[in-house]
Amino acid sequence: MPYKFKGKRDCTQSDGSKGKYQTVKKDGSKRCYKSEKQYKAAQAYAHEDDHKEEDTLREYVRLFLRESRFKQMSKSKFTDLRQALANSSFLDADPEGDLDDEDWSSEAAKVLRDDLNDYFDSKFEPGYITCIVKVDMMGEMSTPSKDDVLKGATYYFDDGLHFIEMMLMSLDDGSLIGSVKGASQKVYEVLMHELLHMQQFLKFSKGDPTDEKWAQFMSEYESRGGSTGMGGDYFFFDQPDGASELETFSFQMANELVDALGKDAAIKALVAKDRKVIQRSSASYRDIENRSNIDRPEIIDMFKRAKQYAKRM
Repeated sequence: MPYKFKGKRDCTQSDGSKGKYQTVKKDGSKRCYKSEKQYKAAQAYAHEDDHKEEDTLREYVRLFLRESRFKQMSKSKFTDLRQALANSSFLDADPEGDLDDEDWSSEAAKVLRDDLNDYFDSKFEPGYITCIVKVDMMGEMSTPSKDDVLKGATYYFDDGLHFIEMMLMSLDDGSLIGSVKGASQKVYEVLMHELLHMQQFLKFSKGDPTDEKWAQFMSEYESRGGSTGMGGDYFFFDQPDGASELETFSFQMANELVDALGKDAAIKALVAKDRKVIQRSSASYRDIENRSNIDRPEIIDMFKRAKQYAKRM
C-alpha cells in the first residue's frame, strides 16, 4: 500500500477523540488509531497476513456466489450505509473547495471520506474498502439540487485493495450540503452503484481478486471505450460474468424510485413500465434519456431487474 507515513504519531479521529498511531497514504487520506493494538491489527490485515486475507476473501465470495445478486445488495452491511450518511456531519461541514496540497478538497469532503472509511472498516475489515472524496473545482452557479451533489464516482481495484473515488460538489455561497434536499440519499445511491461493481468483480475473480484479474475484468469494458467512449451504449454494457452497467443502473434506478415513490408505488411503476412516472422519479432514467436512446429494447430488461431490487428494499 502506498504510504507517506505510518507509525506512532498523535492524531485526531473523525469523532474528535485522540489517537496515538496514524497512517497517511500518498493520496493524502489519513487513518487515526486509538491504540497500538488497533493499529497493528489493521496493518496485519492489510499487509502482513496474506494467507488469512486470501482465505477471508475466498469465503466472502463463496457466500456471495450462493446468493442472488438481488439478495446480496439488501444485506445490512450495505443498506445501513443510508442511515450512516444521513447522520454524517459532512452535511454541516464547509463545502467550499480549496487547493489542499495537489488536490482540490473541502472540509465536507474530508469528513465524508473519514466517515465512509470508518463505516466500511466496521462493516467489513479495516482497510478492505478505501474511499477517496475529491471536490469539483467549479462551484455551483445556481441553486443546487439532489442530482448536483456528486459529479461522478468510480470503483477500482489496485495493488490488492478496493477503492471508491467520488467527486463532491463545491458550494461557495455560504450554504451547506445539508441544505440540499436528498443530498445524503444521492451519495447513498451512487455508492451502492459502485459497491455493486465491487461485487461483480469479486464474483468474476472467484474469491481471489488480483491486479491481473482486474485487468481481465476491465478488458472488454475498456476496449469499447469505457464510460466516456461508449456513447449511448455505456448504460447497457452487460457481461453476465463480468462488468455490467446495465445491472448497476438497474439497481440505482430501483433505489431512486423507492426513495421517491415508496416501495409499492415503485414496483407498480416498473411492472407497468410507466415511463412518465419513472422519468419524473429516476435521475438514472433521465440520464439515459439525455445521452442514449430510451427506446432500446434493453431498457425493458433494466425495468425488470430494477423491480427485483426494489422488492428487496
